[in-house]
Amino acid sequence: MQTAWTIATILGGLGLFFAGSEMLTGNLRSLANRRIQQEIARVASSVPAGLMWGAILGAITQSTQIVTFILVGLLMARMIDARRALPMILGANVGSSLIIFVVTLDIEIVVLLALGGSGILMTVQRFQNWQTVLRAIFGLCLLYYGLVLLKMGAAPIAEEPFFKELMAGAGGSALAALAIGAVLTVICQSSITVSLLAIAFATGGLFTFEQSVMVVYGTNMGSSIATWLLSGQIRGTARQVAMYQVAFNFFGCFVLVPLFYMETAFGFPPLMAGVQALSGDIGQQLAFIYLFFNAIAALVLLPLIGLSEKLLARLYPPTEQEDESRLAYLSEHAASNPEIAVLMAEKEQLRLLGRLPRYLDAARMDDMAARGRRLSALRESFRSVHKQAAIHIDDLADDRLTADNHERVYRIVDRHSRLETLEAALSEFAAAAPLLRGSAALEDIRVALLEGLDAVLLSFVEAMESGDPEDMALIQRITGDRGELMEGVRRQFLSEGTVALGREEKLGLLQLTGLFERLIWMLREMTQKAPLGTPEAES
Repeated sequence: MQTAWTIATILGGLGLFFAGSEMLTGNLRSLANRRIQQEIARVASSVPAGLMWGAILGAITQSTQIVTFILVGLLMARMIDARRALPMILGANVGSSLIIFVVTLDIEIVVLLALGGSGILMTVQRFQNWQTVLRAIFGLCLLYYGLVLLKMGAAPIAEEPFFKELMAGAGGSALAALAIGAVLTVICQSSITVSLLAIAFATGGLFTFEQSVMVVYGTNMGSSIATWLLSGQIRGTARQVAMYQVAFNFFGCFVLVPLFYMETAFGFPPLMAGVQALSGDIGQQLAFIYLFFNAIAALVLLPLIGLSEKLLARLYPPTEQEDESRLAYLSEHAASNPEIAVLMAEKEQLRLLGRLPRYLDAARMDDMAARGRRLSALRESFRSVHKQAAIHIDDLADDRLTADNHERVYRIVDRHSRLETLEAALSEFAAAAPLLRGSAALEDIRVALLEGLDAVLLSFVEAMESGDPEDMALIQRITGDRGELMEGVRRQFLSEGTVALGREEKLGLLQLTGLFERLIWMLREMTQKAPLGTPEAES
Protein backbone atom coordinates (compact mmCIF):
# COMPACT_ATOMS: atom_id res chain seq x y z
CA MET A 1 0.00 0.00 0.00
CA GLN A 2 2.87 2.34 0.89
CA THR A 3 4.53 1.65 -2.50
CA ALA A 4 1.34 2.44 -4.40
CA TRP A 5 0.93 5.66 -2.42
CA THR A 6 4.54 6.68 -3.18
CA ILE A 7 4.13 6.00 -6.91
CA ALA A 8 0.81 7.88 -7.01
CA THR A 9 2.32 10.83 -5.14
CA ILE A 10 5.27 11.08 -7.55
CA LEU A 11 3.04 10.74 -10.64
CA GLY A 12 0.60 13.32 -9.26
CA GLY A 13 3.48 15.64 -8.48
CA LEU A 14 4.93 15.23 -11.97
CA GLY A 15 1.52 15.91 -13.51
CA LEU A 16 1.00 19.10 -11.51
CA PHE A 17 4.60 20.17 -12.10
CA PHE A 18 4.55 19.81 -15.89
CA ALA A 19 1.01 21.21 -16.25
CA GLY A 20 1.92 24.18 -14.07
CA SER A 21 5.21 24.70 -15.91
CA GLU A 22 3.46 24.71 -19.29
CA MET A 23 0.71 27.01 -18.02
CA LEU A 24 3.20 29.42 -16.45
CA THR A 25 5.56 29.52 -19.43
CA GLY A 26 2.81 29.78 -22.06
CA ASN A 27 1.06 32.69 -20.36
CA LEU A 28 4.27 34.53 -19.47
CA ARG A 29 5.31 34.15 -23.10
CA SER A 30 2.08 35.87 -24.11
CA LEU A 31 3.03 38.84 -21.94
CA ALA A 32 6.18 39.28 -24.07
CA ASN A 33 4.01 40.51 -26.93
CA ARG A 34 4.81 42.60 -29.97
CA ARG A 35 4.41 45.87 -28.07
CA ILE A 36 6.96 44.87 -25.44
CA GLN A 37 9.36 43.67 -28.13
CA GLN A 38 9.09 47.01 -29.94
CA GLU A 39 9.67 48.90 -26.69
CA ILE A 40 12.76 46.80 -26.02
CA ALA A 41 14.06 47.49 -29.51
CA ARG A 42 13.55 51.22 -28.89
CA VAL A 43 15.17 51.64 -25.48
CA ALA A 44 17.84 48.91 -25.26
CA SER A 45 20.45 51.14 -26.87
CA SER A 46 23.24 50.75 -24.29
CA VAL A 47 24.87 47.85 -22.45
CA PRO A 48 23.23 48.66 -19.06
CA ALA A 49 19.82 49.07 -20.72
CA GLY A 50 20.34 45.81 -22.62
CA LEU A 51 21.24 43.97 -19.40
CA MET A 52 18.18 45.39 -17.63
CA TRP A 53 15.73 44.58 -20.43
CA GLY A 54 17.28 41.16 -20.93
CA ALA A 55 16.82 40.42 -17.21
CA ILE A 56 13.20 41.62 -17.35
CA LEU A 57 12.47 39.53 -20.44
CA GLY A 58 14.19 36.51 -18.87
CA ALA A 59 12.15 36.90 -15.68
CA ILE A 60 8.91 37.23 -17.68
CA THR A 61 9.45 34.30 -20.04
CA GLN A 62 11.46 32.08 -17.65
CA SER A 63 13.32 30.69 -20.64
CA THR A 64 16.58 31.81 -22.21
CA GLN A 65 15.58 29.92 -25.35
CA ILE A 66 12.43 32.03 -25.72
CA VAL A 67 14.42 35.23 -25.13
CA THR A 68 17.03 34.10 -27.66
CA PHE A 69 14.45 33.52 -30.37
CA ILE A 70 12.61 36.77 -29.55
CA LEU A 71 15.92 38.55 -30.15
CA VAL A 72 16.49 36.51 -33.32
CA GLY A 73 13.07 37.69 -34.51
CA LEU A 74 13.91 41.32 -33.69
CA LEU A 75 17.21 40.98 -35.54
CA MET A 76 15.56 39.45 -38.58
CA ALA A 77 13.01 42.28 -38.50
CA ARG A 78 15.95 44.76 -38.41
CA MET A 79 14.59 46.25 -35.16
CA ILE A 80 17.88 45.80 -33.28
CA ASP A 81 21.46 44.87 -34.16
CA ALA A 82 23.77 42.26 -32.66
CA ARG A 83 25.59 44.81 -30.48
CA ARG A 84 22.35 45.56 -28.61
CA ALA A 85 21.25 41.92 -28.48
CA LEU A 86 24.34 40.43 -26.79
CA PRO A 87 23.96 42.29 -23.44
CA MET A 88 20.31 41.24 -23.41
CA ILE A 89 21.38 37.59 -23.64
CA LEU A 90 23.59 38.05 -20.57
CA GLY A 91 20.78 39.74 -18.64
CA ALA A 92 18.22 37.13 -19.66
CA ASN A 93 20.30 34.28 -18.26
CA VAL A 94 20.44 35.97 -14.88
CA GLY A 95 16.80 37.11 -14.91
CA SER A 96 15.47 33.66 -15.72
CA SER A 97 17.04 32.31 -12.48
CA LEU A 98 14.58 34.18 -10.25
CA ILE A 99 11.72 31.68 -10.53
CA ILE A 100 13.82 29.01 -8.81
CA PHE A 101 14.13 31.18 -5.71
CA VAL A 102 10.36 31.78 -5.65
CA VAL A 103 9.63 28.06 -5.86
CA THR A 104 12.17 27.08 -3.16
CA LEU A 105 10.76 29.51 -0.57
CA ASP A 106 8.58 28.07 2.23
CA ILE A 107 5.45 30.00 1.29
CA GLU A 108 2.75 27.31 1.30
CA ILE A 109 0.11 29.56 2.88
CA VAL A 110 0.77 32.32 0.32
CA VAL A 111 0.66 29.79 -2.52
CA LEU A 112 -2.65 28.35 -1.26
CA LEU A 113 -4.17 31.83 -1.13
CA ALA A 114 -2.82 32.65 -4.61
CA LEU A 115 -4.04 29.31 -5.99
CA GLY A 116 -7.55 29.83 -4.66
CA GLY A 117 -7.72 33.52 -5.53
CA SER A 118 -6.44 33.15 -9.10
CA GLY A 119 -8.61 30.09 -9.71
CA ILE A 120 -11.75 31.92 -8.59
CA LEU A 121 -10.98 35.11 -10.48
CA MET A 122 -10.33 33.14 -13.68
CA THR A 123 -14.03 32.27 -13.74
CA VAL A 124 -15.26 35.83 -13.10
CA GLN A 125 -16.31 37.70 -16.24
CA ARG A 126 -15.09 41.05 -14.95
CA PHE A 127 -11.49 39.79 -14.94
CA GLN A 128 -11.39 38.48 -18.50
CA ASN A 129 -8.77 41.07 -19.44
CA TRP A 130 -6.50 39.67 -16.71
CA GLN A 131 -6.73 36.06 -17.84
CA THR A 132 -3.09 35.84 -18.96
CA VAL A 133 -1.74 37.09 -15.62
CA LEU A 134 -4.18 34.98 -13.57
CA ARG A 135 -3.35 31.84 -15.53
CA ALA A 136 0.37 32.48 -15.07
CA ILE A 137 -0.14 32.78 -11.27
CA PHE A 138 -2.31 29.67 -11.23
CA GLY A 139 0.34 27.76 -13.22
CA LEU A 140 3.08 28.87 -10.80
CA CYS A 141 1.01 27.59 -7.86
CA LEU A 142 0.45 24.23 -9.60
CA LEU A 143 4.17 23.97 -10.28
CA TYR A 144 4.95 24.71 -6.62
CA TYR A 145 2.58 22.01 -5.33
CA GLY A 146 3.83 19.57 -7.90
CA LEU A 147 7.30 19.98 -6.37
CA VAL A 148 5.86 19.54 -2.87
CA LEU A 149 4.31 16.22 -3.91
CA LEU A 150 7.54 15.13 -5.61
CA LYS A 151 9.48 15.79 -2.42
CA MET A 152 6.94 13.80 -0.41
CA GLY A 153 7.08 10.89 -2.86
CA ALA A 154 10.86 10.89 -3.19
CA ALA A 155 11.60 10.77 0.56
CA PRO A 156 10.53 7.11 1.13
CA ILE A 157 12.39 5.95 -2.02
CA ALA A 158 15.64 7.42 -0.72
CA GLU A 159 15.39 5.10 2.31
CA GLU A 160 14.84 1.94 0.27
CA PRO A 161 17.80 -0.53 0.26
CA PHE A 162 17.68 -0.99 -3.55
CA PHE A 163 18.12 2.76 -4.12
CA LYS A 164 21.04 3.01 -1.71
CA GLU A 165 22.73 0.10 -3.50
CA LEU A 166 22.07 1.75 -6.87
CA MET A 167 23.63 5.03 -5.78
CA ALA A 168 26.59 3.21 -4.24
CA GLY A 169 27.12 1.29 -7.48
CA ALA A 170 27.07 4.54 -9.45
CA GLY A 171 29.81 5.79 -7.19
CA GLY A 172 28.19 9.22 -6.96
CA SER A 173 29.44 9.98 -10.47
CA ALA A 174 29.44 13.73 -11.04
CA LEU A 175 29.88 13.33 -14.81
CA ALA A 176 26.85 11.03 -14.94
CA ALA A 177 24.83 13.72 -13.13
CA LEU A 178 26.10 16.32 -15.62
CA ALA A 179 25.02 14.12 -18.52
CA ILE A 180 21.60 13.44 -16.93
CA GLY A 181 20.96 17.16 -16.58
CA ALA A 182 22.00 17.85 -20.18
CA VAL A 183 19.96 15.02 -21.73
CA LEU A 184 16.79 15.76 -19.74
CA THR A 185 17.03 19.45 -20.67
CA VAL A 186 17.30 18.64 -24.37
CA ILE A 187 14.21 16.45 -24.01
CA CYS A 188 12.21 18.90 -21.87
CA GLN A 189 13.51 22.04 -23.66
CA SER A 190 13.83 23.83 -20.30
CA SER A 191 16.83 24.03 -17.98
CA ILE A 192 14.68 25.54 -15.22
CA THR A 193 12.23 22.64 -15.35
CA VAL A 194 14.99 20.04 -14.95
CA SER A 195 16.76 22.11 -12.27
CA LEU A 196 13.56 22.26 -10.25
CA LEU A 197 13.16 18.50 -10.58
CA ALA A 198 16.74 18.07 -9.36
CA ILE A 199 15.93 20.30 -6.37
CA ALA A 200 12.86 18.20 -5.56
CA PHE A 201 14.80 14.94 -5.74
CA ALA A 202 17.71 16.39 -3.75
CA THR A 203 15.28 17.54 -1.05
CA GLY A 204 13.80 14.06 -1.01
CA GLY A 205 17.26 12.52 -0.66
CA LEU A 206 17.48 10.90 -4.11
CA PHE A 207 20.49 13.02 -5.11
CA THR A 208 23.38 14.26 -3.02
CA PHE A 209 24.13 17.96 -2.99
CA GLU A 210 27.21 17.48 -5.19
CA GLN A 211 25.28 15.41 -7.73
CA SER A 212 22.52 18.02 -7.81
CA VAL A 213 25.07 20.77 -8.47
CA MET A 214 26.32 18.87 -11.51
CA VAL A 215 22.76 18.25 -12.70
CA VAL A 216 22.20 22.02 -12.55
CA TYR A 217 25.39 22.59 -14.55
CA GLY A 218 24.25 19.93 -17.00
CA THR A 219 20.87 21.63 -17.48
CA ASN A 220 22.65 24.75 -18.72
CA MET A 221 24.76 22.69 -21.10
CA GLY A 222 21.61 20.94 -22.35
CA SER A 223 19.93 24.31 -22.88
CA SER A 224 22.76 25.30 -25.22
CA ILE A 225 22.50 22.02 -27.13
CA ALA A 226 18.73 22.53 -27.54
CA THR A 227 19.24 26.12 -28.75
CA TRP A 228 21.89 24.97 -31.21
CA LEU A 229 19.54 22.33 -32.62
CA LEU A 230 16.62 24.75 -32.93
CA SER A 231 18.73 27.42 -34.63
CA GLY A 232 20.04 25.13 -37.36
CA GLN A 233 18.16 26.94 -40.14
CA ILE A 234 19.09 30.46 -39.01
CA ARG A 235 21.83 32.22 -40.98
CA GLY A 236 23.68 35.51 -40.91
CA THR A 237 23.50 38.07 -38.11
CA ALA A 238 20.55 36.38 -36.40
CA ARG A 239 22.66 33.25 -35.94
CA GLN A 240 25.24 35.32 -34.06
CA VAL A 241 22.76 35.80 -31.20
CA ALA A 242 21.77 32.12 -31.09
CA MET A 243 25.42 31.04 -31.05
CA TYR A 244 26.24 33.56 -28.32
CA GLN A 245 23.62 31.93 -26.11
CA VAL A 246 25.05 28.51 -26.96
CA ALA A 247 28.56 29.72 -26.11
CA PHE A 248 27.35 31.36 -22.87
CA ASN A 249 26.37 28.10 -21.20
CA PHE A 250 29.31 26.13 -22.55
CA PHE A 251 31.61 28.84 -21.24
CA GLY A 252 29.92 28.60 -17.83
CA CYS A 253 30.51 24.83 -17.78
CA PHE A 254 34.10 25.32 -18.98
CA VAL A 255 34.74 27.56 -15.97
CA LEU A 256 32.63 25.98 -13.21
CA VAL A 257 32.95 22.24 -13.82
CA PRO A 258 36.77 22.29 -13.28
CA LEU A 259 36.18 24.45 -10.18
CA PHE A 260 33.75 21.79 -8.93
CA TYR A 261 36.43 19.12 -9.14
CA MET A 262 39.03 21.42 -7.55
CA GLU A 263 36.71 22.11 -4.61
CA THR A 264 35.81 18.44 -4.08
CA ALA A 265 39.51 17.50 -4.19
CA PHE A 266 41.20 20.43 -2.42
CA GLY A 267 38.38 22.43 -0.82
CA PHE A 268 39.18 25.47 -2.94
CA PRO A 269 37.63 27.64 -4.28
CA PRO A 270 34.85 27.37 -1.66
CA LEU A 271 31.89 27.99 -3.99
CA MET A 272 29.72 25.09 -2.81
CA ALA A 273 30.77 25.64 0.80
CA GLY A 274 29.85 29.30 0.53
CA VAL A 275 26.44 28.44 -0.92
CA GLN A 276 25.80 25.98 1.93
CA ALA A 277 26.72 28.72 4.39
CA LEU A 278 24.13 31.06 2.87
CA SER A 279 21.22 28.73 3.58
CA GLY A 280 20.53 25.49 5.40
CA ASP A 281 17.86 24.49 2.88
CA ILE A 282 19.21 22.36 0.02
CA GLY A 283 16.61 23.73 -2.37
CA GLN A 284 17.73 27.30 -1.82
CA GLN A 285 21.36 26.20 -2.00
CA LEU A 286 20.78 24.79 -5.49
CA ALA A 287 18.85 27.93 -6.45
CA PHE A 288 21.96 29.93 -5.53
CA ILE A 289 24.09 27.53 -7.60
CA TYR A 290 21.86 28.11 -10.63
CA LEU A 291 22.04 31.89 -10.13
CA PHE A 292 25.82 31.89 -9.57
CA PHE A 293 26.39 29.80 -12.70
CA ASN A 294 24.65 32.40 -14.83
CA ALA A 295 25.93 35.44 -12.92
CA ILE A 296 29.59 34.32 -13.02
CA ALA A 297 29.41 33.56 -16.75
CA ALA A 298 27.71 36.92 -17.39
CA LEU A 299 30.27 38.87 -15.33
CA VAL A 300 33.20 37.25 -17.14
CA LEU A 301 31.68 37.73 -20.62
CA LEU A 302 30.41 41.28 -20.05
CA PRO A 303 33.78 43.04 -20.63
CA LEU A 304 34.30 40.86 -23.71
CA ILE A 305 31.12 41.90 -25.54
CA GLY A 306 33.03 43.93 -28.14
CA LEU A 307 35.44 41.08 -28.82
CA SER A 308 32.58 38.57 -28.90
CA GLU A 309 30.72 40.70 -31.42
CA LYS A 310 33.73 40.84 -33.76
CA LEU A 311 34.35 37.09 -33.45
CA LEU A 312 30.70 36.23 -34.11
CA ALA A 313 30.58 38.61 -37.07
CA ARG A 314 33.60 36.83 -38.56
CA LEU A 315 32.18 33.35 -37.95
CA TYR A 316 28.61 34.18 -39.02
CA PRO A 317 28.77 37.13 -41.45
CA PRO A 318 25.60 38.72 -42.85
CA THR A 319 24.17 36.92 -45.86
CA GLU A 320 23.71 38.64 -49.20
CA GLN A 321 19.96 38.48 -48.64
CA GLU A 322 20.41 40.15 -45.26
CA ASP A 323 22.45 43.01 -46.74
CA GLU A 324 19.76 43.52 -49.37
CA SER A 325 17.13 43.70 -46.63
CA ARG A 326 18.75 46.57 -44.75
CA LEU A 327 18.27 50.30 -45.08
CA ALA A 328 21.17 51.97 -46.85
CA TYR A 329 20.44 55.67 -46.23
CA LEU A 330 17.76 56.20 -43.60
CA SER A 331 18.80 55.98 -39.95
CA GLU A 332 18.04 57.52 -36.58
CA HIS A 333 20.86 60.00 -37.14
CA ALA A 334 19.51 61.05 -40.54
CA ALA A 335 16.00 61.44 -39.14
CA SER A 336 17.18 64.11 -36.67
CA ASN A 337 17.58 66.64 -39.52
CA PRO A 338 14.46 67.24 -41.66
CA GLU A 339 16.38 68.23 -44.80
CA ILE A 340 18.70 65.24 -44.61
CA ALA A 341 15.79 62.92 -43.76
CA VAL A 342 13.88 64.01 -46.88
CA LEU A 343 16.93 63.47 -49.08
CA MET A 344 17.71 60.07 -47.54
CA ALA A 345 14.09 58.93 -47.90
CA GLU A 346 14.19 59.73 -51.61
CA LYS A 347 17.50 57.89 -52.00
CA GLU A 348 16.03 54.85 -50.25
CA GLN A 349 13.04 54.92 -52.61
CA LEU A 350 15.33 55.19 -55.63
CA ARG A 351 17.20 52.18 -54.32
CA LEU A 352 13.93 50.24 -54.22
CA LEU A 353 13.00 51.40 -57.71
CA GLY A 354 16.36 50.21 -59.01
CA ARG A 355 15.55 46.69 -57.87
CA LEU A 356 12.37 46.36 -59.91
CA PRO A 357 14.02 45.29 -63.22
CA ARG A 358 15.52 42.32 -61.35
CA TYR A 359 12.04 40.78 -61.18
CA LEU A 360 11.97 40.54 -64.97
CA ASP A 361 15.47 39.06 -64.97
CA ALA A 362 14.14 36.38 -62.63
CA ALA A 363 11.18 35.78 -64.98
CA ARG A 364 13.63 34.88 -67.75
CA MET A 365 15.26 32.09 -65.71
CA ASP A 366 14.72 28.61 -67.14
CA ASP A 367 14.83 26.63 -63.91
CA MET A 368 11.43 26.89 -62.22
CA ALA A 369 12.70 26.16 -58.70
CA ALA A 370 15.57 28.66 -59.01
CA ARG A 371 13.16 31.23 -60.44
CA GLY A 372 10.80 30.78 -57.51
CA ARG A 373 13.61 31.13 -54.97
CA ARG A 374 14.93 34.27 -56.68
CA LEU A 375 11.50 35.93 -56.78
CA SER A 376 10.91 35.02 -53.15
CA ALA A 377 14.26 36.52 -52.14
CA LEU A 378 13.58 39.69 -54.12
CA ARG A 379 10.16 40.11 -52.55
CA GLU A 380 11.41 39.46 -49.02
CA SER A 381 14.27 41.97 -49.24
CA PHE A 382 12.08 44.61 -50.97
CA ARG A 383 9.35 44.33 -48.36
CA SER A 384 11.85 44.44 -45.51
CA VAL A 385 13.44 47.67 -46.75
CA HIS A 386 10.05 49.16 -47.63
CA LYS A 387 8.69 48.39 -44.15
CA GLN A 388 11.74 49.82 -42.37
CA ALA A 389 11.70 52.95 -44.53
CA ALA A 390 7.98 53.40 -43.86
CA ILE A 391 8.69 53.89 -40.14
CA HIS A 392 11.06 56.80 -40.86
CA ILE A 393 8.77 58.25 -43.53
CA ASP A 394 5.78 58.18 -41.17
CA ASP A 395 7.86 60.00 -38.54
CA LEU A 396 8.89 62.49 -41.21
CA ALA A 397 5.26 63.18 -42.09
CA ASP A 398 4.18 63.42 -38.44
CA ASP A 399 6.99 65.41 -36.84
CA ARG A 400 9.28 66.88 -39.50
CA LEU A 401 6.91 68.90 -41.69
CA THR A 402 7.96 72.46 -42.43
CA ALA A 403 6.61 75.20 -44.69
CA ASP A 404 9.41 74.45 -47.14
CA ASN A 405 9.21 70.67 -47.34
CA HIS A 406 5.56 69.73 -46.82
CA GLU A 407 4.80 69.14 -50.53
CA ARG A 408 7.96 67.12 -51.02
CA VAL A 409 7.20 65.03 -47.94
CA TYR A 410 3.67 64.41 -49.23
CA ARG A 411 5.15 63.09 -52.48
CA ILE A 412 7.49 60.80 -50.54
CA VAL A 413 4.57 59.34 -48.59
CA ASP A 414 2.48 58.95 -51.75
CA ARG A 415 5.38 57.43 -53.68
CA HIS A 416 6.07 54.94 -50.90
CA SER A 417 2.51 53.68 -51.03
CA ARG A 418 2.66 53.39 -54.82
CA LEU A 419 5.95 51.51 -54.61
CA GLU A 420 4.30 48.80 -52.56
CA THR A 421 1.48 48.20 -55.04
CA LEU A 422 3.86 48.46 -58.00
CA GLU A 423 6.17 45.81 -56.57
CA ALA A 424 3.25 43.48 -55.81
CA ALA A 425 1.92 43.73 -59.39
CA LEU A 426 5.39 43.31 -60.90
CA SER A 427 6.03 40.25 -58.76
CA GLU A 428 2.75 38.77 -59.98
CA PHE A 429 3.70 39.53 -63.60
CA ALA A 430 7.15 37.93 -63.17
CA ALA A 431 5.57 34.81 -61.71
CA ALA A 432 2.90 34.59 -64.45
CA ALA A 433 5.07 35.28 -67.54
CA PRO A 434 6.97 31.95 -67.49
CA LEU A 435 3.71 30.00 -67.37
CA LEU A 436 3.12 30.73 -71.07
CA ARG A 437 6.62 29.58 -72.03
CA GLY A 438 5.35 26.19 -73.20
CA SER A 439 2.75 27.70 -75.51
CA ALA A 440 3.94 27.88 -79.14
CA ALA A 441 1.06 30.17 -80.05
CA LEU A 442 1.75 32.67 -77.25
CA GLU A 443 5.55 32.59 -77.04
CA ASP A 444 6.03 35.67 -79.20
CA ILE A 445 3.50 37.76 -77.28
CA ARG A 446 4.99 36.59 -73.95
CA VAL A 447 8.46 37.70 -75.01
CA ALA A 448 7.13 40.98 -76.42
CA LEU A 449 5.30 41.84 -73.19
CA LEU A 450 8.29 40.86 -71.04
CA GLU A 451 10.88 42.77 -73.05
CA GLY A 452 8.57 45.74 -73.63
CA LEU A 453 7.89 46.11 -69.91
CA ASP A 454 11.60 45.74 -69.17
CA ALA A 455 12.46 48.59 -71.56
CA VAL A 456 9.79 50.87 -70.12
CA LEU A 457 10.80 50.03 -66.56
CA LEU A 458 14.50 50.74 -67.18
CA SER A 459 13.64 54.07 -68.79
CA PHE A 460 11.34 54.89 -65.87
CA VAL A 461 14.06 54.17 -63.29
CA GLU A 462 16.57 56.32 -65.21
CA ALA A 463 14.08 59.19 -65.42
CA MET A 464 13.31 59.01 -61.70
CA GLU A 465 17.03 58.96 -60.88
CA SER A 466 17.78 62.00 -63.08
CA GLY A 467 14.68 63.96 -62.05
CA ASP A 468 14.91 65.76 -65.41
CA PRO A 469 11.48 67.14 -66.48
CA GLU A 470 12.21 66.17 -70.11
CA ASP A 471 12.89 62.57 -69.07
CA MET A 472 9.68 62.58 -67.05
CA ALA A 473 7.75 63.89 -70.06
CA LEU A 474 9.23 61.09 -72.19
CA ILE A 475 8.04 58.49 -69.68
CA GLN A 476 4.54 59.96 -69.75
CA ARG A 477 4.50 59.60 -73.53
CA ILE A 478 5.74 56.01 -73.64
CA THR A 479 3.40 55.01 -70.81
CA GLY A 480 0.33 56.34 -72.59
CA ASP A 481 -2.90 54.39 -72.46
CA ARG A 482 -2.26 50.81 -73.63
CA GLY A 483 -5.82 49.65 -73.06
CA GLU A 484 -6.81 49.53 -76.73
CA LEU A 485 -3.56 47.80 -77.68
CA MET A 486 -4.00 45.08 -75.05
CA GLU A 487 -7.66 44.65 -75.92
CA GLY A 488 -6.65 44.17 -79.56
CA VAL A 489 -4.16 41.47 -78.55
CA ARG A 490 -6.80 39.70 -76.51
CA ARG A 491 -9.34 39.84 -79.37
CA GLN A 492 -6.77 38.54 -81.83
CA PHE A 493 -5.99 35.46 -79.78
CA LEU A 494 -9.32 34.77 -78.09
CA SER A 495 -11.82 35.27 -80.90
CA GLU A 496 -13.21 32.22 -82.65
CA GLY A 497 -11.67 31.20 -85.95
CA THR A 498 -8.17 32.41 -85.09
CA VAL A 499 -5.57 30.57 -83.00
CA ALA A 500 -6.89 27.60 -81.04
CA LEU A 501 -5.90 28.04 -77.39
CA GLY A 502 -6.41 25.80 -74.40
CA ARG A 503 -8.13 26.97 -71.23
CA GLU A 504 -4.86 27.53 -69.33
CA GLU A 505 -3.42 29.49 -72.26
CA LYS A 506 -6.46 31.76 -72.40
CA LEU A 507 -6.35 32.42 -68.67
CA GLY A 508 -2.61 33.06 -68.83
CA LEU A 509 -2.99 35.51 -71.70
CA LEU A 510 -5.74 37.41 -69.90
CA GLN A 511 -3.68 37.59 -66.72
CA LEU A 512 -0.46 38.67 -68.42
CA THR A 513 -1.99 41.36 -70.64
CA GLY A 514 -4.06 42.66 -67.75
CA LEU A 515 -0.99 42.92 -65.50
CA PHE A 516 1.03 44.58 -68.27
CA GLU A 517 -1.69 47.19 -68.78
CA ARG A 518 -1.95 47.79 -65.04
CA LEU A 519 1.83 48.16 -64.58
CA ILE A 520 2.13 50.68 -67.41
CA TRP A 521 -0.70 52.68 -65.86
CA MET A 522 1.00 52.58 -62.43
CA LEU A 523 4.28 53.87 -63.87
CA ARG A 524 2.46 56.72 -65.60
CA GLU A 525 0.57 57.63 -62.42
CA MET A 526 3.77 57.69 -60.36
CA THR A 527 5.47 59.88 -62.96
CA GLN A 528 2.59 62.34 -62.89
CA LYS A 529 1.71 62.40 -59.20
CA ALA A 530 4.82 61.34 -57.31
CA PRO A 531 7.89 62.33 -59.34
CA LEU A 532 11.25 62.88 -57.72
CA GLY A 533 12.70 66.36 -57.45
CA THR A 534 11.60 69.54 -55.74
CA PRO A 535 8.41 71.30 -56.82
CA GLU A 536 10.47 74.41 -57.54
CA ALA A 537 12.65 72.53 -60.03
CA GLU A 538 9.60 71.40 -61.97
CA SER A 539 7.89 74.79 -62.17
